[in-house]
Amino acid sequence: MRLIHHINVLVLVTLVISCATPIAPTGGLGDKVGPNIEKTSPETSTTNFNKQEFKFEFSEFVNRASFEKELTVEPDLGIPYSVKWRRKTATIKFDEALPDSTTIILTVGANTADTRNNKMGAPVQLAVSTGDEIDEGQIVGRLRNARTGEAETLPKILLYRTPADLSKPATYSAEPDTGGTFRFGYLGGGTYKAFAIDDRNRNKIWERETETARPFNEEFILLEDNGKDTIDVIYWFEADTIQPKLQAVGLLSSQRLRLRFGEEIRFTPQTSIQIQDSSGNNYTTAFPLYVPEKDPFLAFAYVRKPLLADSSYRIKLTGISDPDGNEALNFDKTFPGSNQEDTVSQDILSVNGEDGLFLNQSLNVKYTRPVTEQEIIDSTVVIEGDVDFKNWPGISVKDNILTIAPQNTWIEGVDHRFLVWNPYTKRRQLINPKIWESIALGGIEITVQSADPTNIFTLSLFDESNVVSIDTTFSEFIAIQDLPPIKYTMIIYRDLNRNGKWDFGNVDPYIKPEPYYIQRNVNIQQGFSSEINIDFR
Repeated sequence: MRLIHHINVLVLVTLVISCATPIAPTGGLGDKVGPNIEKTSPETSTTNFNKQEFKFEFSEFVNRASFEKELTVEPDLGIPYSVKWRRKTATIKFDEALPDSTTIILTVGANTADTRNNKMGAPVQLAVSTGDEIDEGQIVGRLRNARTGEAETLPKILLYRTPADLSKPATYSAEPDTGGTFRFGYLGGGTYKAFAIDDRNRNKIWERETETARPFNEEFILLEDNGKDTIDVIYWFEADTIQPKLQAVGLLSSQRLRLRFGEEIRFTPQTSIQIQDSSGNNYTTAFPLYVPEKDPFLAFAYVRKPLLADSSYRIKLTGISDPDGNEALNFDKTFPGSNQEDTVSQDILSVNGEDGLFLNQSLNVKYTRPVTEQEIIDSTVVIEGDVDFKNWPGISVKDNILTIAPQNTWIEGVDHRFLVWNPYTKRRQLINPKIWESIALGGIEITVQSADPTNIFTLSLFDESNVVSIDTTFSEFIAIQDLPPIKYTMIIYRDLNRNGKWDFGNVDPYIKPEPYYIQRNVNIQQGFSSEINIDFR
């Protein structure tokens, strides 16, 4: 009996282990490589397939929940199926026989992950035909972010065979890989309608009230039998019209404000912060300090007049916006003052000119507190070549910013360095920016070809730190000179309805997107003009 008991316990433990999701062993070097599908049964492109089972054999143990979430069967057969596992192999078994003379596609999505959450990165398809022939048509395209030009991977592409009933699930769907490329394979000849969507509930239906959808440059795709069509880049733009809300106002001291918003915000040159007393009378103003890079939901500002502990105040903001330009909503409650003295040490927050200064551009040094110490001004030294200037005439202070302006322009051919006093370290800090001399600058020449040479195009050219930001319009050709040789992002579009912005079109009823082009990492070469040709015909 004792032997039988031990055997039963062993069998029970074995069953529990075989049913559990395998867990990757701990220790050793970190695994950062996603799983691969090493073998399928049957092989893809198999014809006259008459079974009901499909197998995917992976290179490593897989997060089984992620596999089942990412698995799709197209077209929708309406036949239930189950998924069973044996170590690294998944078996999909349909409850009924598959329809005759049909190309069936099983897609394992790019987000299928191993037990360490490393994702596959690109979808894999297994296609078979229950007839003598398998469809070989292909549609390939790319998805890019309209703001950054980077590959977009989150939206899904829905593909309907016409006539398209958008109230029903799409005939096919595809996900972009890490490079933003999406592919539809094993398609029959015919006419298709495609669009991008953030399919949040993964039901392959556009929920118009809650999901964003974006059209292609053409409403329909005519695909010949076994043909291949490469469609234009689709630019994904998720319009944000919601204004960020100021959720809380805190005082770190009687003069240092801490503002928390409901989303990422930024200060602008038009930022204004007005403080009112409880009766609604203007009491004082505040100036912006900074938005933390690691927590852009926060903003810090400094009040010019202390806020008293036995009083309450209201704040009125203008010129603070989210990255989409939506201006922040004000805080509709009062907040108390404070008797806490500001103990934040005076320190240098930031210095402009990381990418260089123009010959006529001032150096701005931003501090953590208002600059009231005469020592900061008196200790500033400008070094032109080998000459030290301890009483530079172009020094000025406003709030927490020390400005060192050139005398007309910085002298070309001469190195410029700056010694600026930092009260926190109690020593001068050396600032050695690059001065962009005229001989070091370059240019860009842009030619746009369109059906009508009188068409007007809008151009935006900017670098990451907004040292250079150009917004203008032109037709056919434009040349921009005196640009520092750094990397830029360029956006060009045709404003057909002249509303001052790019319109991304509409899926249903179909409205074609306005012609649009974005290029990242536009290189400007020293002493040369780079040429860019764009075809909008």
